[in-house]
Amino acid sequence: MALSHADVQAIQRLKHEYCFTIDGGEYESWAGLFTEDGRFIRDSGETFEGYDELYAFASEGFDDAFDHSAHMVTNPVIDGGDGNSAAGEGDDVAIGRWYLLLFYRRSDGDVGWTQARYDDVFHKIDGEWQIAEVDLTYGVTRDD
Repeated sequence: MALSHADVQAIQRLKHEYCFTIDGGEYESWAGLFTEDGRFIRDSGETFEGYDELYAFASEGFDDAFDHSAHMVTNPVIDGGDGNSAAGEGDDVAIGRWYLLLFYRRSDGDVGWTQARYDDVFHKIDGEWQIAEVDLTYGVTRDD
Protein backbone atom coordinates (compact mmCIF):
# COMPACT_ATOMS: atom_id res chain seq x y z
CA MET A 1 0.00 0.00 0.00
CA ALA A 2 1.42 3.36 -0.99
CA LEU A 3 2.07 5.94 1.69
CA SER A 4 1.49 9.65 1.24
CA HIS A 5 4.49 11.93 0.92
CA ALA A 6 3.54 13.48 4.28
CA ASP A 7 3.57 10.03 5.94
CA VAL A 8 6.99 9.20 4.51
CA GLN A 9 8.36 12.53 5.76
CA ALA A 10 6.82 11.97 9.21
CA ILE A 11 8.45 8.53 9.43
CA GLN A 12 11.82 9.91 8.36
CA ARG A 13 11.54 12.62 11.01
CA LEU A 14 10.61 10.00 13.61
CA LYS A 15 13.72 7.98 12.76
CA HIS A 16 15.86 11.11 12.97
CA GLU A 17 14.36 11.88 16.40
CA TYR A 18 15.26 8.30 17.37
CA CYS A 19 18.90 9.06 16.50
CA PHE A 20 19.06 12.48 18.15
CA THR A 21 17.37 11.40 21.39
CA ILE A 22 19.57 8.32 21.96
CA ASP A 23 22.73 10.30 21.14
CA GLY A 24 21.63 13.15 23.40
CA GLY A 25 20.97 10.88 26.35
CA GLU A 26 17.25 11.70 26.25
CA TYR A 27 16.31 8.12 27.06
CA GLU A 28 12.78 8.83 28.27
CA SER A 29 12.03 10.59 25.00
CA TRP A 30 13.74 7.83 23.00
CA ALA A 31 11.67 5.08 24.65
CA GLY A 32 8.58 7.24 24.17
CA LEU A 33 8.98 7.09 20.38
CA PHE A 34 7.91 3.43 20.47
CA THR A 35 4.40 2.01 20.67
CA GLU A 36 3.29 0.73 24.06
CA ASP A 37 4.48 -2.78 23.14
CA GLY A 38 7.34 -1.58 20.91
CA ARG A 39 10.39 -3.82 20.53
CA PHE A 40 14.10 -3.38 19.84
CA ILE A 41 15.73 -6.58 18.57
CA ARG A 42 19.49 -7.02 18.26
CA ASP A 43 20.90 -9.47 15.74
CA SER A 44 21.91 -11.67 18.68
CA GLY A 45 18.20 -12.15 19.34
CA GLU A 46 18.28 -10.08 22.51
CA THR A 47 14.96 -8.23 22.67
CA PHE A 48 13.78 -5.25 24.69
CA GLU A 49 10.01 -4.82 24.75
CA GLY A 50 7.84 -2.08 26.20
CA TYR A 51 8.78 1.29 27.63
CA ASP A 52 10.49 0.02 30.80
CA GLU A 53 12.80 -2.43 29.01
CA LEU A 54 13.59 0.06 26.23
CA TYR A 55 14.40 2.77 28.76
CA ALA A 56 16.61 0.39 30.78
CA PHE A 57 18.47 -0.69 27.63
CA ALA A 58 19.19 2.90 26.68
CA SER A 59 19.92 4.37 30.09
CA GLU A 60 21.99 1.46 31.41
CA GLY A 61 23.45 -0.47 28.48
CA PHE A 62 23.95 2.30 25.97
CA ASP A 63 25.06 4.91 28.47
CA ASP A 64 27.62 2.53 29.99
CA ALA A 65 29.07 1.63 26.58
CA PHE A 66 29.64 5.10 25.10
CA ASP A 67 30.82 8.53 26.20
CA HIS A 68 29.71 9.95 22.85
CA SER A 69 27.77 8.64 19.88
CA ALA A 70 26.39 9.88 16.59
CA HIS A 71 23.80 7.73 14.80
CA MET A 72 23.45 8.50 11.10
CA VAL A 73 20.77 6.75 9.04
CA THR A 74 20.89 6.70 5.27
CA ASN A 75 19.23 5.17 2.23
CA PRO A 76 15.69 5.03 3.64
CA VAL A 77 13.24 2.74 1.88
CA ILE A 78 9.79 3.26 3.39
CA ASP A 79 6.70 1.43 2.19
CA GLY A 80 3.19 0.86 3.41
CA GLY A 81 2.36 -2.46 5.02
CA ASP A 82 1.45 -4.87 2.26
CA GLY A 83 0.16 -7.77 4.32
CA ASN A 84 3.08 -9.97 3.23
CA SER A 85 4.99 -9.50 6.46
CA ALA A 86 4.35 -9.57 10.17
CA ALA A 87 4.00 -5.79 9.95
CA GLY A 88 0.44 -6.09 8.68
CA GLU A 89 -1.30 -3.86 6.19
CA GLY A 90 -3.33 -0.71 5.94
CA ASP A 91 -2.85 3.03 6.07
CA ASP A 92 -1.65 2.81 9.67
CA VAL A 93 1.29 0.44 9.07
CA ALA A 94 4.63 1.08 7.38
CA ILE A 95 7.92 -0.74 7.02
CA GLY A 96 11.29 0.93 6.68
CA ARG A 97 14.83 -0.13 5.88
CA TRP A 98 17.84 2.06 6.65
CA TYR A 99 21.58 1.81 6.82
CA LEU A 100 23.14 2.93 10.07
CA LEU A 101 26.58 4.42 10.50
CA LEU A 102 27.32 4.86 14.19
CA PHE A 103 30.40 6.79 15.27
CA TYR A 104 31.30 6.50 18.94
CA ARG A 105 33.81 7.04 21.71
CA ARG A 106 33.84 4.39 24.41
CA SER A 107 34.26 5.11 28.11
CA ASP A 108 37.91 4.00 27.87
CA GLY A 109 38.59 6.59 25.15
CA ASP A 110 38.66 4.18 22.20
CA VAL A 111 37.00 5.56 19.10
CA GLY A 112 35.22 3.47 16.49
CA TRP A 113 32.35 3.08 14.12
CA THR A 114 29.78 0.46 13.23
CA GLN A 115 27.78 -0.07 10.08
CA ALA A 116 24.44 -1.85 10.46
CA ARG A 117 20.98 -2.16 8.96
CA TYR A 118 17.66 -1.28 10.54
CA ASP A 119 14.48 -3.08 9.53
CA ASP A 120 11.65 -1.19 11.20
CA VAL A 121 7.89 -1.40 11.57
CA PHE A 122 5.89 1.75 12.20
CA HIS A 123 2.27 2.14 13.35
CA LYS A 124 0.17 5.25 13.05
CA ILE A 125 -1.75 5.72 16.30
CA ASP A 126 -4.15 8.62 16.78
CA GLY A 127 -2.65 10.31 13.72
CA GLU A 128 0.98 10.03 14.87
CA TRP A 129 3.60 7.57 13.65
CA GLN A 130 5.36 5.51 16.31
CA ILE A 131 8.00 2.79 16.18
CA ALA A 132 6.52 -0.68 16.67
CA GLU A 133 9.72 -2.62 16.04
CA VAL A 134 13.39 -2.04 15.36
CA ASP A 135 15.37 -5.03 14.12
CA LEU A 136 19.10 -4.26 14.05
CA THR A 137 21.60 -6.33 12.04
CA TYR A 138 25.26 -5.44 12.43
CA GLY A 139 27.61 -5.31 9.46
CA VAL A 140 31.14 -3.94 9.71
CA THR A 141 32.70 -2.58 12.92
CA ARG A 142 35.98 -0.74 13.42
CA ASP A 143 37.38 -0.20 16.91
CA ASP A 144 40.70 1.47 17.63
